[in-house]
Amino acid sequence: MTADNYEYLARVFAAGGESADRPSGLWRHRGNAFEYLSMVDWAWHPQGDVLLPHPDLRVVISTEQAELLLADRQRFAKYWVERLSPAKGDLYEDILVYRLLRSPERLVEEGFGRANIWAPTDTIKRFRVGGPHDVPDLEPIDRNTAERLIQETRGISGATDLHQKGSTA
Repeated sequence: MTADNYEYLARVFAAGGESADRPSGLWRHRGNAFEYLSMVDWAWHPQGDVLLPHPDLRVVISTEQAELLLADRQRFAKYWVERLSPAKGDLYEDILVYRLLRSPERLVEEGFGRANIWAPTDTIKRFRVGGPHDVPDLEPIDRNTAERLIQETRGISGATDLHQKGSTA
């Protein structure tokens, strides 16, 4: 156990490029009472019916590492961009930014687009499940690139903040 009587666990899928510094989930427990950090409301919740990550995906981290993760929510987010163009057969020219947060209770997949808000989407799922042939122009980007693209194309700053009003995350 750690100083605050919790042991912290990061969900890390190393084959997917994750690390303890950039995990896809955060858990804590005292004895057998587990809680997870929700990427939906950024609060701790009792495990309830939510399955614990597979033991191979659990990495014990220090209280200090957990505090760093809690202070920088972006470490849990993944971003992509899709560049639309009539030259490629699209109806119009546009740049769409997507993000994924793998919350234990549900995946949060959002696109920031023409309505200038984050809205639920299945584009990331189609790309990850079906492969690049389903969404060939979806390319991974970092948070700074996502922010810059939204600023350049929509004139909005701060859209990648994970407490952004209008976001489902």
